[in-house]
Amino acid sequence: MQQTNIFYRLFWLFKANIIISCLAVGGGYMIIPLIKKQFIDKKQAFSFDDLMEMSAVAQSAPGAIAINLAALTGHKIAGIPGAVISCIAAILPPLLIISAIASCYEQFIQNHYLNAAFKGMLAAIAAIIIDVVYDMVSNIAQNKDRLGLIMAAFIFAAAFIFNINAILLIIISLFFYTIVFHFIKKDKP
Repeated sequence: MQQTNIFYRLFWLFKANIIISCLAVGGGYMIIPLIKKQFIDKKQAFSFDDLMEMSAVAQSAPGAIAINLAALTGHKIAGIPGAVISCIAAILPPLLIISAIASCYEQFIQNHYLNAAFKGMLAAIAAIIIDVVYDMVSNIAQNKDRLGLIMAAFIFAAAFIFNINAILLIIISLFFYTIVFHFIKKDKP
């Protein structure tokens, strides 16, 4: 992809991000399988590991995950112009859709068919998020990162079963990984 003309890459980025943005109902995690299909499966623009790294950075940066991830993928393909084009393409469809809905909000809110469609979308979104989590766990398992699997299970149990605050879990995880990697690094020459 890097060997092609910059204008081709920018046009392709705009088109790909418009498609992703139109199909990504449900938030930031919904775009991961869509980005995988457009950028990895179709164009081999980068690896799945690169996508997971960009996803982690997008989640930790302030702002919407979808926009952050669009900027990171655009930057990977075409530098700063790619990041700008990708962000514009990612923002445009929701902006137009929200503007159209806002102009006739009363008709939308009372339409039973649209309400039923939105409830159906919730089920589809849940299924796609489960697929994304499965892909991430599979990637951890492939890398034979037992510590990562144990920590993921611990964090899940602590958050959803014992209702422990997420910020506390993040702090505990950071502390734990700092200690573990400090000792691992000390053992290696």
